[in-house]
Amino acid sequence: MDTKLSGLRLQSYLLAELNQLGYEVVGDMQYLSAVEILRLPGMGGHSYRKIAKTPGSEPFPSLKKL
Repeated sequence: MDTKLSGLRLQSYLLAELNQLGYEVVGDMQYLSAVEILRLPGMGGHSYRKIAKTPGSEPFPSLKKL
């Protein structure tokens, strides 16, 4: 959760947008749903998957894996 967004090698314009919105670590985005994250300007599927793969970040915590 303490993984910095700058350490994920996101595109520079996306990183600037996220920092401007107040998101500096992955834990800051924890309360957002997947739809809300994908609606952020500049966010695409590839960048979303990078964020979702970070340890402790569950994109859909209510769903159980079978």
